[in-house]
Amino acid sequence: MTLPSNDTETDAAFPPSPIKGSERLVPIESWLEMFGETQATGVEFDEYWYGSVEAGVAYFFRWLDKPRATVLVVWNMEQPTHIECRTIGDVLMAEIDTVPIVAEVTHLFRCAGFWRGQAVQ
Repeated sequence: MTLPSNDTETDAAFPPSPIKGSERLVPIESWLEMFGETQATGVEFDEYWYGSVEAGVAYFFRWLDKPRATVLVVWNMEQPTHIECRTIGDVLMAEIDTVPIVAEVTHLFRCAGFWRGQAVQ
C-alpha cells in the first residue's frame, strides 16, 4: 500500500460510514487506520479503492472476530451492493466463512434504516 505523499491526506478522515459498526465490525476511517489494517492483515488498499472511498461508495471495516479479516462494502447510497471479506495475507475468504460477517453487515445496515425488506444477495 502506498500512502499519499501529502501528509494532510494521510491524516485526513474518510467520509463517514453509513453505519456505526460494532465490537466485531469496526469502520476504517482514515488512511492511517487503513495503513494499520494493512500491517495487521496484509490486505492491500490500492488507488482504485481510495477514489471509491473518497466518493463515499466504498467502505472498509476491520472484522475483529475469528477469522480476523478486512471487509469491503460497496454502497449505492441506499444499500450495500457488494460485500467482500479478505483474511490474513490478502486471501479472499470462502463464502461459507463469510456468513457471520455478512450477517453482521446486514444487521447493522438494517438497524441504521437501510436495506430493509430486501433479501441479501
